[in-house]
Amino acid sequence: MAEYNEPEDKAPMPFAVVEKMMPMYPIVAVMGWMIVLISFLIAFTQISSNLEDWFAQTKPVRESDASLVDTWTDIHVLETWVANFKFFGLGLGLMAIAMALGLIALRLRTMAYMVNTHLSPEKKIDIPPKPKIVRLMQGSAMMGIMILMITLILGFVFAFGQVSDYYGSGVQNPTLNGYSGSKLEDYGFIRSFGFWLNTLRMVGMGFLLLAITLALKVILGTLDLQNKELKKL
Repeated sequence: MAEYNEPEDKAPMPFAVVEKMMPMYPIVAVMGWMIVLISFLIAFTQISSNLEDWFAQTKPVRESDASLVDTWTDIHVLETWVANFKFFGLGLGLMAIAMALGLIALRLRTMAYMVNTHLSPEKKIDIPPKPKIVRLMQGSAMMGIMILMITLILGFVFAFGQVSDYYGSGVQNPTLNGYSGSKLEDYGFIRSFGFWLNTLRMVGMGFLLLAITLALKVILGTLDLQNKELKKL
């Protein structure tokens, strides 16, 4: 049997870490699925039950009962960070797909070198270097998951900071009740970050979807090249 010899093609940092982690895609996929499942259970057992308790009471009771104020606070705190937690889990699932596709592309390249070892010198295939798009794919995947991680951290900070302080005070809408100062500022902050944080999450998901698309392009390009070379034999 001919000796298989693939030239060493060391990826620069941090891409080398990404390539070493690609075989771990099943673990990443399971982690993502578990996070989404935990998010569902929290929403089902905590947020929905708290909403039932809240709306089961009359408006005067809701505004005067301290325990219901705590319930209302818990609802908004959970809503703030659970959404980002869920999207982080979805992001891990998409990253696992990108990792698996990247691994397929590497395996196809390895197979090309293995085929070359069985060919006579005059029929050996000229295997081109890795396309630059590979680094773009890896960078896009890293950027996407980092953005989702940032939104998760920001979600926790905002949930247990401004959101907890504002709703824990029992204020419903300071713009309708003549409030000013810190309460109005907290309310404005809560209203504003909901818009840009949601958009930032979508940017992260977009990077991950781009990574999957680029990985598919690399695989299709590799298969097309191998098909053309094999037809020449």
